Amino acid sequence: MQRRCRTLTAIGVLALLIGQTSYAAFSDFVRITPETEAWFHLYVQILPVEGQDDRCKIIPPSVSPHRSIYLIVCRAPVPPEEQNFRGHIWSQGESRTDVLIAAPLLPYGQYAYPDLQRVVRPMPNHIILDRLLLERSYLYIDYPTLVLDGGYYYCVDLSTYPLPEERTMQVSYSPAEGLGPEPGVMRRDPSDIINVGDLYYVWYTKSNVSDGYDATVWYATSADGHTWIEKGEALPRGPKGSWDEQSVFTPNILIAKGKYYLFYTGVPTPFQNEGNQVTETAIGVAIADSPEGPWKKSETNPVLEPGDSRWRDFDSMRVDDACLLVRDGKYWLYYKGRRYDDTPAHTEMGLAVAEQPEGPYVRYVANPVVRGGHEVLVWPVGHGVVAMVNIGPEGIAKTLQYAPDGLSFSRMMNLDEVPNAPGAYRPEAFTESGEGQMIEWGLHVGSAPGSLPFLERFDCQW
Repeated sequence: MQRRCRTLTAIGVLALLIGQTSYAAFSDFVRITPETEAWFHLYVQILPVEGQDDRCKIIPPSVSPHRSIYLIVCRAPVPPEEQNFRGHIWSQGESRTDVLIAAPLLPYGQYAYPDLQRVVRPMPNHIILDRLLLERSYLYIDYPTLVLDGGYYYCVDLSTYPLPEERTMQVSYSPAEGLGPEPGVMRRDPSDIINVGDLYYVWYTKSNVSDGYDATVWYATSADGHTWIEKGEALPRGPKGSWDEQSVFTPNILIAKGKYYLFYTGVPTPFQNEGNQVTETAIGVAIADSPEGPWKKSETNPVLEPGDSRWRDFDSMRVDDACLLVRDGKYWLYYKGRRYDDTPAHTEMGLAVAEQPEGPYVRYVANPVVRGGHEVLVWPVGHGVVAMVNIGPEGIAKTLQYAPDGLSFSRMMNLDEVPNAPGAYRPEAFTESGEGQMIEWGLHVGSAPGSLPFLERFDCQW
Protein backbone atom coordinates (compact mmCIF):
# COMPACT_ATOMS: atom_id res chain seq x y z
CA MET A 1 0.00 0.00 0.00
CA GLN A 2 2.87 2.37 0.87
CA ARG A 3 4.61 1.67 -2.45
CA ARG A 4 1.37 2.38 -4.35
CA CYS A 5 1.03 5.76 -2.60
CA ARG A 6 4.60 6.69 -3.47
CA THR A 7 3.91 5.71 -7.10
CA LEU A 8 0.77 7.85 -7.27
CA THR A 9 2.60 10.78 -5.71
CA ALA A 10 5.34 10.52 -8.32
CA ILE A 11 2.76 10.42 -11.09
CA GLY A 12 1.07 13.51 -9.64
CA VAL A 13 4.33 15.46 -9.49
CA LEU A 14 5.16 14.41 -13.05
CA ALA A 15 1.73 15.55 -14.23
CA LEU A 16 2.23 18.92 -12.53
CA LEU A 17 5.62 19.37 -14.16
CA ILE A 18 4.18 18.42 -17.54
CA GLY A 19 1.40 20.91 -17.02
CA GLN A 20 3.86 23.69 -16.23
CA THR A 21 6.00 22.82 -19.21
CA SER A 22 2.91 22.67 -21.42
CA TYR A 23 1.85 26.12 -20.26
CA ALA A 24 5.28 27.57 -21.04
CA ALA A 25 5.29 25.95 -24.47
CA PHE A 26 1.77 26.83 -25.56
CA SER A 27 1.09 30.20 -23.92
CA ASP A 28 2.26 32.09 -26.99
CA PHE A 29 1.44 35.52 -28.37
CA VAL A 30 0.12 35.78 -31.94
CA ARG A 31 -0.36 38.93 -33.99
CA ILE A 32 -3.40 38.71 -36.28
CA THR A 33 -3.47 40.41 -39.70
CA PRO A 34 -5.47 39.71 -42.88
CA GLU A 35 -2.67 37.33 -43.89
CA THR A 36 -2.71 35.28 -40.67
CA GLU A 37 -6.38 35.34 -39.54
CA ALA A 38 -7.27 32.16 -41.44
CA TRP A 39 -4.61 30.15 -39.61
CA PHE A 40 -6.26 30.89 -36.27
CA HIS A 41 -9.90 31.18 -37.41
CA LEU A 42 -10.15 34.74 -36.11
CA TYR A 43 -11.91 36.70 -38.82
CA VAL A 44 -12.49 40.43 -38.59
CA GLN A 45 -14.81 42.40 -40.85
CA ILE A 46 -14.57 46.18 -41.27
CA LEU A 47 -17.62 47.69 -42.97
CA PRO A 48 -18.75 51.20 -43.88
CA VAL A 49 -21.40 53.01 -41.87
CA GLU A 50 -24.15 54.30 -44.11
CA GLY A 51 -24.28 58.10 -44.11
CA GLN A 52 -21.22 58.42 -41.85
CA ASP A 53 -18.10 58.60 -43.98
CA ASP A 54 -15.93 59.27 -40.92
CA ARG A 55 -16.97 56.08 -39.11
CA CYS A 56 -16.60 52.36 -39.74
CA LYS A 57 -18.22 49.28 -38.27
CA ILE A 58 -15.95 46.59 -36.83
CA ILE A 59 -17.31 43.07 -36.39
CA PRO A 60 -14.94 41.31 -33.96
CA PRO A 61 -14.01 37.66 -34.39
CA SER A 62 -16.06 34.95 -32.74
CA VAL A 63 -14.29 33.57 -29.66
CA SER A 64 -15.08 30.92 -27.07
CA PRO A 65 -17.11 32.06 -24.03
CA HIS A 66 -14.15 31.80 -21.63
CA ARG A 67 -12.11 34.37 -23.56
CA SER A 68 -12.41 38.15 -23.57
CA ILE A 69 -11.92 40.73 -26.31
CA TYR A 70 -10.62 44.21 -25.51
CA LEU A 71 -10.59 47.29 -27.68
CA ILE A 72 -7.18 48.92 -27.34
CA VAL A 73 -6.75 52.48 -28.58
CA CYS A 74 -3.22 53.87 -28.31
CA ARG A 75 -1.80 57.38 -28.45
CA ALA A 76 0.12 56.49 -31.63
CA PRO A 77 0.57 53.44 -33.87
CA VAL A 78 2.34 50.61 -32.04
CA PRO A 79 5.03 48.58 -33.83
CA PRO A 80 4.35 44.83 -34.19
CA GLU A 81 6.91 43.82 -31.57
CA GLU A 82 5.10 45.92 -28.93
CA GLN A 83 1.53 44.74 -29.59
CA ASN A 84 1.44 42.25 -26.72
CA PHE A 85 -0.96 43.94 -24.28
CA ARG A 86 -1.26 41.08 -21.77
CA GLY A 87 0.76 42.82 -19.06
CA HIS A 88 -1.30 45.97 -19.42
CA ILE A 89 -4.61 44.11 -19.17
CA TRP A 90 -3.58 41.96 -16.22
CA SER A 91 -2.11 44.95 -14.36
CA GLN A 92 -5.47 46.73 -14.77
CA GLY A 93 -4.04 49.39 -17.04
CA GLU A 94 -0.94 50.35 -15.05
CA SER A 95 1.93 48.91 -17.09
CA ARG A 96 1.90 51.06 -20.26
CA THR A 97 1.63 54.78 -20.85
CA ASP A 98 1.01 54.54 -24.60
CA VAL A 99 -2.46 52.97 -24.15
CA LEU A 100 -5.26 55.51 -24.22
CA ILE A 101 -8.21 53.10 -23.85
CA ALA A 102 -8.44 49.41 -22.92
CA ALA A 103 -12.07 48.34 -22.73
CA PRO A 104 -13.73 44.91 -22.79
CA LEU A 105 -16.08 44.22 -25.70
CA LEU A 106 -17.61 41.02 -24.38
CA PRO A 107 -20.33 40.81 -23.46
CA TYR A 108 -21.18 43.21 -26.25
CA GLY A 109 -22.52 46.57 -25.20
CA GLN A 110 -21.20 46.43 -21.61
CA TYR A 111 -18.14 48.62 -21.18
CA ALA A 112 -16.13 49.27 -18.07
CA TYR A 113 -14.63 52.60 -19.12
CA PRO A 114 -16.97 55.63 -19.43
CA ASP A 115 -14.43 57.45 -21.62
CA LEU A 116 -14.98 54.79 -24.28
CA GLN A 117 -18.36 56.31 -25.11
CA ARG A 118 -16.54 59.16 -26.84
CA VAL A 119 -15.03 56.71 -29.30
CA VAL A 120 -17.43 53.80 -29.66
CA ARG A 121 -21.10 53.29 -28.95
CA PRO A 122 -22.55 49.92 -27.84
CA MET A 123 -24.00 47.69 -30.55
CA PRO A 124 -25.40 44.14 -30.39
CA ASN A 125 -22.43 42.47 -32.05
CA HIS A 126 -20.20 45.16 -33.47
CA ILE A 127 -18.62 48.50 -32.60
CA ILE A 128 -18.57 51.83 -34.40
CA LEU A 129 -15.14 53.45 -34.55
CA ASP A 130 -13.79 56.67 -35.98
CA ARG A 131 -11.81 55.85 -39.15
CA LEU A 132 -8.93 58.04 -37.98
CA LEU A 133 -8.44 55.75 -34.98
CA LEU A 134 -8.00 52.56 -37.04
CA GLU A 135 -4.28 53.09 -37.51
CA ARG A 136 -3.76 53.00 -33.74
CA SER A 137 -6.48 50.58 -32.64
CA TYR A 138 -6.22 46.89 -31.80
CA LEU A 139 -8.40 44.00 -30.65
CA TYR A 140 -6.70 42.08 -27.87
CA ILE A 141 -7.99 38.53 -27.22
CA ASP A 142 -7.05 36.66 -24.07
CA TYR A 143 -8.31 34.79 -21.04
CA PRO A 144 -9.67 37.25 -18.46
CA THR A 145 -7.41 35.77 -15.75
CA LEU A 146 -4.38 33.50 -15.58
CA VAL A 147 -5.25 29.95 -16.66
CA LEU A 148 -3.32 26.77 -16.03
CA ASP A 149 -3.78 25.21 -19.45
CA GLY A 150 -1.92 27.93 -21.33
CA GLY A 151 -3.11 28.71 -24.84
CA TYR A 152 -2.56 31.38 -27.44
CA TYR A 153 -3.42 35.02 -26.87
CA TYR A 154 -3.79 37.45 -29.75
CA CYS A 155 -3.67 41.01 -30.96
CA VAL A 156 -5.62 41.95 -34.09
CA ASP A 157 -3.80 44.85 -35.74
CA LEU A 158 -6.67 46.83 -37.26
CA SER A 159 -4.26 49.13 -39.12
CA THR A 160 -3.37 46.24 -41.45
CA TYR A 161 -6.98 45.85 -42.66
CA PRO A 162 -8.14 47.78 -45.75
CA LEU A 163 -10.50 50.69 -45.21
CA PRO A 164 -14.08 49.78 -46.12
CA GLU A 165 -15.68 51.08 -49.27
CA GLU A 166 -19.33 52.04 -49.43
CA ARG A 167 -21.03 49.39 -51.58
CA THR A 168 -24.19 49.63 -53.61
CA MET A 169 -26.05 46.90 -55.47
CA GLN A 170 -27.72 47.53 -58.79
CA VAL A 171 -30.00 44.78 -60.06
CA SER A 172 -31.00 44.25 -63.67
CA TYR A 173 -33.45 41.69 -65.02
CA SER A 174 -33.60 39.74 -68.28
CA PRO A 175 -35.59 36.76 -69.62
CA ALA A 176 -34.68 33.22 -68.61
CA GLU A 177 -35.55 31.78 -71.98
CA GLY A 178 -37.41 28.48 -71.65
CA LEU A 179 -38.63 29.23 -68.11
CA GLY A 180 -40.55 32.44 -68.76
CA PRO A 181 -44.28 33.19 -68.89
CA GLU A 182 -46.40 30.34 -70.22
CA PRO A 183 -50.22 30.05 -70.22
CA GLY A 184 -51.45 27.76 -67.45
CA VAL A 185 -47.94 27.06 -66.10
CA MET A 186 -46.44 28.28 -62.82
CA ARG A 187 -42.71 28.14 -62.10
CA ARG A 188 -41.35 29.64 -58.88
CA ASP A 189 -38.96 29.18 -55.94
CA PRO A 190 -35.74 28.54 -57.88
CA SER A 191 -32.96 26.71 -56.08
CA ASP A 192 -29.45 28.03 -55.96
CA ILE A 193 -27.64 27.23 -59.19
CA ILE A 194 -24.77 24.79 -59.58
CA ASN A 195 -22.34 24.16 -62.41
CA VAL A 196 -21.55 20.57 -63.38
CA GLY A 197 -19.39 20.03 -66.43
CA ASP A 198 -20.54 22.39 -69.15
CA LEU A 199 -24.02 22.96 -67.74
CA TYR A 200 -25.77 25.01 -65.08
CA TYR A 201 -28.57 23.28 -63.16
CA VAL A 202 -31.56 24.76 -61.37
CA TRP A 203 -34.52 23.15 -59.60
CA TYR A 204 -37.85 24.88 -58.99
CA THR A 205 -41.51 24.51 -58.04
CA LYS A 206 -43.91 23.83 -60.93
CA SER A 207 -47.70 23.64 -61.05
CA ASN A 208 -50.78 25.11 -62.74
CA VAL A 209 -51.74 27.23 -59.71
CA SER A 210 -50.02 30.34 -58.37
CA ASP A 211 -48.75 29.03 -55.01
CA GLY A 212 -46.51 26.07 -54.16
CA TYR A 213 -48.93 24.07 -52.04
CA ASP A 214 -50.08 21.85 -54.92
CA ALA A 215 -46.89 21.29 -56.90
CA THR A 216 -43.86 19.14 -57.67
CA VAL A 217 -40.17 19.85 -58.20
CA TRP A 218 -38.80 20.17 -61.74
CA TYR A 219 -35.36 21.05 -63.13
CA ALA A 220 -33.70 22.69 -66.10
CA THR A 221 -30.20 23.07 -67.53
CA SER A 222 -28.39 25.84 -69.37
CA ALA A 223 -25.07 26.34 -71.12
CA ASP A 224 -24.97 30.09 -70.50
CA GLY A 225 -27.42 30.91 -67.70
CA HIS A 226 -29.70 32.77 -70.12
CA THR A 227 -31.36 30.06 -72.23
CA TRP A 228 -32.72 27.08 -70.31
CA ILE A 229 -33.99 23.64 -71.32
CA GLU A 230 -36.64 22.15 -69.05
CA LYS A 231 -35.67 18.53 -68.45
CA GLY A 232 -38.64 17.19 -66.49
CA GLU A 233 -39.87 16.37 -63.01
CA ALA A 234 -37.17 15.69 -60.42
CA LEU A 235 -39.31 14.96 -57.34
CA PRO A 236 -42.93 13.76 -57.25
CA ARG A 237 -45.36 14.06 -54.38
CA GLY A 238 -45.14 11.42 -51.66
CA PRO A 239 -47.45 8.38 -51.47
CA LYS A 240 -50.85 8.46 -49.80
CA GLY A 241 -50.61 9.15 -46.09
CA SER A 242 -47.02 10.47 -46.27
CA TRP A 243 -45.75 13.77 -44.84
CA ASP A 244 -45.29 15.15 -48.40
CA GLU A 245 -48.41 13.76 -50.08
CA GLN A 246 -49.97 17.15 -50.89
CA SER A 247 -47.00 19.00 -52.37
CA VAL A 248 -43.21 19.16 -52.71
CA PHE A 249 -41.73 22.61 -53.37
CA THR A 250 -38.97 25.23 -52.65
CA PRO A 251 -36.05 22.95 -53.56
CA ASN A 252 -32.37 23.58 -52.99
CA ILE A 253 -29.20 21.70 -53.74
CA LEU A 254 -26.09 20.51 -51.87
CA ILE A 255 -23.05 18.77 -53.37
CA ALA A 256 -21.19 16.63 -50.85
CA LYS A 257 -19.17 13.41 -50.73
CA GLY A 258 -19.55 12.81 -54.47
CA LYS A 259 -23.35 12.91 -54.34
CA TYR A 260 -26.14 15.41 -54.84
CA TYR A 261 -28.64 16.24 -52.11
CA LEU A 262 -31.90 17.85 -53.16
CA PHE A 263 -33.63 19.49 -50.20
CA TYR A 264 -37.30 20.39 -50.44
CA THR A 265 -40.35 21.37 -48.41
CA GLY A 266 -43.33 19.05 -48.12
CA VAL A 267 -46.87 19.20 -46.76
CA PRO A 268 -49.38 16.40 -46.11
CA THR A 269 -53.01 15.97 -47.13
CA PRO A 270 -55.44 17.41 -46.13
CA PHE A 271 -53.81 20.83 -46.46
CA GLN A 272 -55.14 24.10 -45.08
CA ASN A 273 -53.54 27.55 -45.28
CA GLU A 274 -56.19 29.74 -43.67
CA GLY A 275 -57.71 30.21 -40.23
CA ASN A 276 -56.28 28.64 -37.08
CA GLN A 277 -55.81 25.14 -38.48
CA VAL A 278 -52.89 25.90 -40.81
CA THR A 279 -51.02 22.78 -41.94
CA GLU A 280 -47.43 22.49 -40.78
CA THR A 281 -44.58 22.17 -43.29
CA ALA A 282 -41.34 20.18 -42.98
CA ILE A 283 -38.05 19.84 -44.89
CA GLY A 284 -36.84 16.63 -46.50
CA VAL A 285 -33.97 15.53 -48.74
CA ALA A 286 -33.51 13.25 -51.74
CA ILE A 287 -30.16 11.84 -52.87
CA ALA A 288 -28.71 11.02 -56.30
CA ASP A 289 -25.38 10.18 -57.90
CA SER A 290 -26.01 12.69 -60.69
CA PRO A 291 -27.77 16.06 -60.93
CA GLU A 292 -29.97 14.38 -63.54
CA GLY A 293 -31.22 11.91 -60.92
CA PRO A 294 -32.84 9.52 -60.30
CA TRP A 295 -33.57 10.89 -56.83
CA LYS A 296 -34.24 8.67 -53.84
CA LYS A 297 -35.97 10.29 -50.90
CA SER A 298 -34.22 9.68 -47.59
CA GLU A 299 -35.80 7.09 -45.31
CA THR A 300 -35.23 9.45 -42.36
CA ASN A 301 -37.37 12.24 -43.88
CA PRO A 302 -38.32 14.78 -42.83
CA VAL A 303 -34.90 16.04 -41.71
CA LEU A 304 -36.31 19.18 -40.09
CA GLU A 305 -39.78 19.60 -38.57
CA PRO A 306 -41.47 22.55 -36.85
CA GLY A 307 -40.45 23.41 -33.30
CA ASP A 308 -42.16 21.62 -30.41
CA SER A 309 -43.45 24.64 -28.51
CA ARG A 310 -46.32 26.32 -30.35
CA TRP A 311 -45.88 29.68 -28.60
CA ARG A 312 -42.17 29.73 -27.70
CA ASP A 313 -40.37 28.43 -30.82
CA PHE A 314 -40.05 30.90 -33.69
CA ASP A 315 -40.59 28.01 -36.18
CA SER A 316 -43.47 26.15 -34.51
CA MET A 317 -45.69 26.22 -37.62
CA ARG A 318 -43.49 26.52 -40.71
CA VAL A 319 -39.99 25.40 -41.65
CA ASP A 320 -39.24 26.00 -45.29
CA ASP A 321 -36.80 27.22 -47.95
CA ALA A 322 -33.57 25.39 -47.10
CA CYS A 323 -30.28 26.98 -48.18
CA LEU A 324 -27.08 24.97 -47.63
CA LEU A 325 -23.44 25.85 -46.91
CA VAL A 326 -20.47 23.72 -45.90
CA ARG A 327 -18.59 25.21 -42.92
CA ASP A 328 -16.04 23.64 -40.57
CA GLY A 329 -16.58 20.26 -42.24
CA LYS A 330 -20.29 20.33 -41.33
CA TYR A 331 -23.50 21.02 -43.21
CA TRP A 332 -25.23 24.25 -42.33
CA LEU A 333 -28.90 24.40 -43.27
CA TYR A 334 -30.34 27.90 -43.11
CA TYR A 335 -34.12 28.02 -43.31
CA LYS A 336 -37.09 30.27 -42.69
CA GLY A 337 -39.44 29.65 -39.82
CA ARG A 338 -42.76 31.02 -38.65
CA ARG A 339 -44.47 30.74 -35.29
CA TYR A 340 -47.97 29.37 -34.94
CA ASP A 341 -50.66 31.95 -35.72
CA ASP A 342 -48.14 34.49 -37.10
CA THR A 343 -48.34 36.06 -40.55
CA PRO A 344 -45.71 35.70 -43.31
CA ALA A 345 -44.47 39.19 -42.40
CA HIS A 346 -43.15 37.70 -39.13
CA THR A 347 -41.02 35.03 -40.80
CA GLU A 348 -37.45 34.76 -39.44
CA MET A 349 -34.31 32.86 -40.44
CA GLY A 350 -32.94 29.93 -38.47
CA LEU A 351 -30.05 27.48 -38.70
CA ALA A 352 -29.65 23.74 -38.19
CA VAL A 353 -26.31 21.89 -38.48
CA ALA A 354 -25.48 18.26 -39.26
CA GLU A 355 -22.37 16.07 -39.33
CA GLN A 356 -23.66 14.25 -42.43
CA PRO A 357 -25.45 15.70 -45.48
CA GLU A 358 -28.64 13.70 -44.85
CA GLY A 359 -28.72 14.67 -41.16
CA PRO A 360 -29.70 14.53 -38.41
CA TYR A 361 -29.90 18.34 -38.34
CA VAL A 362 -29.71 20.01 -34.94
CA ARG A 363 -31.10 23.51 -34.44
CA TYR A 364 -28.75 26.28 -33.39
CA VAL A 365 -29.53 27.01 -29.74
CA ALA A 366 -29.78 30.81 -30.28
CA ASN A 367 -32.22 30.71 -33.24
CA PRO A 368 -33.36 32.75 -35.04
CA VAL A 369 -30.11 34.10 -36.48
CA VAL A 370 -31.88 36.84 -38.50
CA ARG A 371 -35.09 38.49 -37.28
CA GLY A 372 -36.61 38.64 -40.74
CA GLY A 373 -36.52 37.21 -44.26
CA HIS A 374 -39.37 35.50 -46.06
CA GLU A 375 -36.98 33.83 -48.51
CA VAL A 376 -33.55 32.46 -47.64
CA LEU A 377 -30.46 33.25 -49.70
CA VAL A 378 -27.06 32.98 -48.01
CA TRP A 379 -23.59 32.66 -49.49
CA PRO A 380 -19.96 32.74 -48.29
CA VAL A 381 -17.94 35.95 -48.55
CA GLY A 382 -14.40 35.36 -47.41
CA HIS A 383 -14.76 33.22 -44.30
CA GLY A 384 -18.08 34.81 -43.30
CA VAL A 385 -21.67 34.49 -44.50
CA VAL A 386 -23.89 37.07 -46.20
CA ALA A 387 -27.70 36.85 -46.11
CA MET A 388 -29.99 38.77 -48.46
CA VAL A 389 -33.14 39.76 -46.55
CA ASN A 390 -36.35 41.06 -48.12
CA ILE A 391 -38.80 41.59 -45.24
CA GLY A 392 -38.46 42.25 -41.54
CA PRO A 393 -38.33 45.06 -39.01
CA GLU A 394 -36.46 48.32 -39.59
CA GLY A 395 -32.76 47.71 -40.03
CA ILE A 396 -33.31 44.18 -41.38
CA ALA A 397 -35.81 44.53 -44.24
CA LYS A 398 -34.16 45.08 -47.63
CA THR A 399 -30.61 44.64 -46.35
CA LEU A 400 -27.58 42.46 -46.67
CA GLN A 401 -26.68 40.94 -43.30
CA TYR A 402 -23.17 39.68 -42.57
CA ALA A 403 -21.88 37.23 -39.95
CA PRO A 404 -18.14 36.48 -39.70
CA ASP A 405 -18.99 33.24 -37.88
CA GLY A 406 -22.17 32.42 -39.85
CA LEU A 407 -24.19 33.06 -36.67
CA SER A 408 -23.92 36.66 -35.47
CA PHE A 409 -25.55 38.65 -38.27
CA SER A 410 -25.60 42.43 -38.47
CA ARG A 411 -26.46 44.87 -41.23
CA MET A 412 -23.84 45.12 -43.94
CA MET A 413 -25.68 47.46 -46.31
CA ASN A 414 -29.15 48.62 -47.29
CA LEU A 415 -30.69 47.56 -50.59
CA ASP A 416 -32.92 49.61 -52.85
CA GLU A 417 -34.55 46.43 -54.13
CA VAL A 418 -34.35 42.69 -53.54
CA PRO A 419 -35.02 40.03 -56.20
CA ASN A 420 -38.18 38.04 -55.50
CA ALA A 421 -37.49 34.64 -53.90
CA PRO A 422 -34.05 34.41 -55.57
CA GLY A 423 -31.69 31.53 -56.10
CA ALA A 424 -28.09 32.48 -56.92
CA TYR A 425 -25.02 30.98 -58.52
CA ARG A 426 -22.74 30.43 -55.49
CA PRO A 427 -19.57 28.70 -56.74
CA GLU A 428 -17.86 28.63 -53.31
CA ALA A 429 -20.87 27.51 -51.25
CA PHE A 430 -19.54 24.00 -50.62
CA THR A 431 -15.75 24.46 -50.97
CA GLU A 432 -14.72 26.09 -47.65
CA SER A 433 -12.11 27.95 -49.70
CA GLY A 434 -12.46 31.27 -47.91
CA GLU A 435 -12.59 32.91 -51.34
CA GLY A 436 -16.32 33.53 -51.69
CA GLN A 437 -17.34 36.81 -53.35
CA MET A 438 -20.56 38.76 -53.74
CA ILE A 439 -23.10 36.99 -55.96
CA GLU A 440 -23.25 38.06 -59.60
CA TRP A 441 -26.39 36.41 -60.99
CA GLY A 442 -29.21 34.00 -60.44
CA LEU A 443 -32.90 33.38 -61.08
CA HIS A 444 -35.89 34.83 -59.25
CA VAL A 445 -39.69 34.77 -59.49
CA GLY A 446 -40.99 37.16 -62.12
CA SER A 447 -44.49 38.48 -62.53
CA ALA A 448 -46.56 39.99 -65.33
CA PRO A 449 -50.24 40.96 -65.70
CA GLY A 450 -52.38 37.95 -66.57
CA SER A 451 -49.54 35.47 -66.05
CA LEU A 452 -48.82 32.87 -63.41
CA PRO A 453 -45.41 33.26 -61.68
CA PHE A 454 -42.41 32.46 -63.88
CA LEU A 455 -38.61 32.48 -63.63
CA GLU A 456 -36.47 35.40 -64.68
CA ARG A 457 -32.75 36.09 -64.58
CA PHE A 458 -31.25 38.79 -62.37
CA ASP A 459 -27.73 40.25 -62.48
CA CYS A 460 -26.02 42.18 -59.67
CA GLN A 461 -23.50 44.97 -60.13
CA TRP A 462 -21.58 46.06 -57.02
